[in-house]
Amino acid sequence: MHDSPKVWLQYDQAALDAAYDQRAWCPDMPDWLARYRAETEAARAALRPQALSYGPHLLDLYPAQGARRGLHLHLHGGAWRANTRDDAGFVAPALCAAGFEVAVPDFSLLPAKCLPQVVAELRACVGFLAPHGPIHLSGHSSGAHLAAVLATELPFASVTLVSGAYDLEPVLLSARRDYVHLSAEEAHALSPIRHAARIAAPVLIAWGTAESPEFIRQGEAMATATGARRFVLQGAHHFATPCALSSGPLHDALVALAGQGTP
Repeated sequence: MHDSPKVWLQYDQAALDAAYDQRAWCPDMPDWLARYRAETEAARAALRPQALSYGPHLLDLYPAQGARRGLHLHLHGGAWRANTRDDAGFVAPALCAAGFEVAVPDFSLLPAKCLPQVVAELRACVGFLAPHGPIHLSGHSSGAHLAAVLATELPFASVTLVSGAYDLEPVLLSARRDYVHLSAEEAHALSPIRHAARIAAPVLIAWGTAESPEFIRQGEAMATATGARRFVLQGAHHFATPCALSSGPLHDALVALAGQGTP
């Protein structure tokens, strides 16, 4: 009996596919996704965000409470192919209470659009929000990847990346290649770890100890490449990690980066 050939580091194909399939690491994933949506509905009811159009999409703009610290733009996860702003506004209440306006946008999903088109939409979103003042950027999972790509191209006041994949080479060797279609040149351009020196903003990077080892490795590698401050979330799986944006050391650190008042 022969061992299966390795396709990435120590992984054979089945193991690499599992490393990028969150269902293998969080069997109660549907419960967490339902929680995201229920808590977003509650945030909308409490804060009554404006629904604003940028290009073909909408974003929810939640109002700041108290002394304003700037605008926080948060990008949802979903493996680049799922979820909307309806699933990501749960981060807003704590950030609004800390003085941020919070923008949570919709954007196109794969495979209906390709990844370079999604990045172009989000560049336009950043331009649309620029009049609101300094932008603090965050993202979770595939949203962290998109946030990191934007941070290599555009100026931000701070960047907070939670449970992302920052090198697309192993992603494209996994089963995700069935819907993430990129040329070699595009994959290089959209692997922010390859361009980390371009990120001028202070960076915070977080991951959970109960995540896939590949997501932990990706977070550690990106933190090393950027010199980011690291937040290792003990016992947290992939779907619990974005809750750290709302309370605890990661939340406190991103609020501290914003300082006090409107510049």
